[in-house]
Amino acid sequence: MIIIKFNDDITHTYNSFEEILKLENYNDIILMNCNNNNLSNLPKLPKSLKFLYCSYNKLSSFPKLPNSLKHLYCYHNDLSSLPKLPKSLKLLYCHNNYLSSLPELPNLLKILYCNGNYLSSLPELPNSLKHLYCYHNDLSSLPKLPKSLKLLYCHNNYLSSLPELPNLLKILYCNGNYLSSLPELPNSLIELYCDNNDLSNLPELPNSLTHLQCNSNNLSSLPELPNSLKGLKCFDNDLSNLPELPNSLLKISFNYNPIHTYIKIYFDGKRQQYFDYQRQMKRGFANKIGNWYLDCKYNPKYLYCKKRLMKEYDELYN
Repeated sequence: MIIIKFNDDITHTYNSFEEILKLENYNDIILMNCNNNNLSNLPKLPKSLKFLYCSYNKLSSFPKLPNSLKHLYCYHNDLSSLPKLPKSLKLLYCHNNYLSSLPELPNLLKILYCNGNYLSSLPELPNSLKHLYCYHNDLSSLPKLPKSLKLLYCHNNYLSSLPELPNLLKILYCNGNYLSSLPELPNSLIELYCDNNDLSNLPELPNSLTHLQCNSNNLSSLPELPNSLKGLKCFDNDLSNLPELPNSLLKISFNYNPIHTYIKIYFDGKRQQYFDYQRQMKRGFANKIGNWYLDCKYNPKYLYCKKRLMKEYDELYN
């Protein structure tokens, strides 16, 4: 089934392109949706086409793209290359194909999904770009990042370094690479995921950060944690201690570390408690207490005060 629309915004449904090509006003089509049709090729596209949805097919090539095109969704196909992209294009979803390179990107492009391909490099990124999803590729480096970028998902590549991060960046996924250090983090950053790298330290954390995940690195210490932090996962490192934990924290996981010191935490920001590690650990400790989740399994010593903790929590909230 193929869906098309004209400027009247009325949906028309057809069973094949043969039927559509017979339409006298074929070139006036502005939207074409041919997802999930087992197509191996597309016909010549309408001159007025603005929105093309052709995902989940078996396309190995494209016809020339019309100059009017704004949105192109062609993910989950067999594409090894893309044609020249029109200057009007704003959204490009070409993930999960067999692309080894991308054509020049138009200046108006705002969102780019090119993850799940075989890209070894990216072209110059336009200044308009806000979201970049380039994970699960063969990238060894990234080009200069535009100032407009807010979301960067570059995990599971071969990156040994990151370029300067833009001041508007809010979310950074750079896990599963070969990073030995991170650049300065922007004050706008809300979430940072840098697991499975070769990091031995972290830069200063911005006050805006709410989630930090830095598992499976070589970290021996953490920087000061911002008061905005709600989630912290730092398991499988070389941490022997943790910095003071902010009272905003709701979830923490630091199992598989050699921690053996006092840890200061808060119950929902209302009461301060001390957890000390006094007995050799045979079984870990992971418990949910109200809105608070604590996981410290597989450290050399464990939290002996589980019963005391639950008792004091009951006294505090019941």
